[in-house]
Amino acid sequence: MLPGNIGRLSKLKLLDLRGCSTLKKLPDSISQLQSLEVLYLSICINLATLSDNFGNLSKLKEVFLDHCKSLKELPYGFGKLQSLVTFSAEGTSFFHLPNSFSQLLNMETLNLDDCMDLQALPPSISGLVKLRCLWMRNIGLEELPEDFGQLQSLKKLHLNHCKHLKTLPNSFGWLEQLEYLDMSYNPCLEVLPESFGRLKALDYLELQGCSIGGKIGLPLEFGKLIMLRILSLDKTLIEILPKSFKDLNALLNLHIHQCPNLVFIQALPRNLEYFDIAQCPKLVDIPCLSNLSSLKYFMLHDCPRLTHLQGLESMKALVQVRISGCKILYTNPSMNHDGALQMCNLSGSMMSMKYDTDWWKVTYHTLVQMCL
Repeated sequence: MLPGNIGRLSKLKLLDLRGCSTLKKLPDSISQLQSLEVLYLSICINLATLSDNFGNLSKLKEVFLDHCKSLKELPYGFGKLQSLVTFSAEGTSFFHLPNSFSQLLNMETLNLDDCMDLQALPPSISGLVKLRCLWMRNIGLEELPEDFGQLQSLKKLHLNHCKHLKTLPNSFGWLEQLEYLDMSYNPCLEVLPESFGRLKALDYLELQGCSIGGKIGLPLEFGKLIMLRILSLDKTLIEILPKSFKDLNALLNLHIHQCPNLVFIQALPRNLEYFDIAQCPKLVDIPCLSNLSSLKYFMLHDCPRLTHLQGLESMKALVQVRISGCKILYTNPSMNHDGALQMCNLSGSMMSMKYDTDWWKVTYHTLVQMCL
């Protein structure tokens, strides 16, 4: 237990109480620490309450309450912490956040990871106008507030492993500053809102392990993600990659693994550099690769129904090609890569290749690792 006169430390700026397992509550006098800027209370597993006047710590900039398992709620006046920039409550047992939380106008970083009892955010969450980074991995939410898209400063959002999350609000596409979005392993998430294509700044998107796809598929305006560079669709239920994919001109890195329903890829973006597709048992068609002039790494594994692959001979930037487990795939391209190709593995396919490069100064026909 802290001494009741701790408030006399008028010049104290940092208080570290991490791991104080006997601490059950904070004394009221803690609000007198008017110089306090950083407070660590992480792993205070028996801390059950903060003082009602906790919000009077007017200079407090950083608060860490990680893994305070006995702490069920924050005091209503928490929103009075007008200087608060960083708040981390990873692994706490919050059921809800107070409505005053939206008054934290200077907050830039919020960590709610592993708050599995947290089933809703306050409807006024949009008040966090300076919030830039938000972690909400493995929490109990089923949905986000309708005004979530008004977090106009948000750049990084971790919203993954939320096993109850079902929908995203229509306002989600209003997050015009969002650059990084991880929504992997949200098994109940089946649909992205039509506004999703308005995420003009989005650079990184992870949808692995979501149930997106089926009859609805990806939004029609998905191709308007003009800044998207990295995309993972692993373990989704998509059936078709739409023609709008060709409009993703910034996309460099595309991963498609274990998509059991994927049948057609209608188009690919022309600036793609890394294309990795594997374990798609229904896939029967990949568009001609001849326009992928920047492609450096091409991996194709365990797509047993795929029979043809066109345009491989035109990919002059290709450094590595690995094709396996595609036993009825057949083509016989002439490869001319001016020495760029460093690795070629065609095991488990019916493919053979003709090499014609300045590096060897000779043209010859060879069978590369043909394994039936």
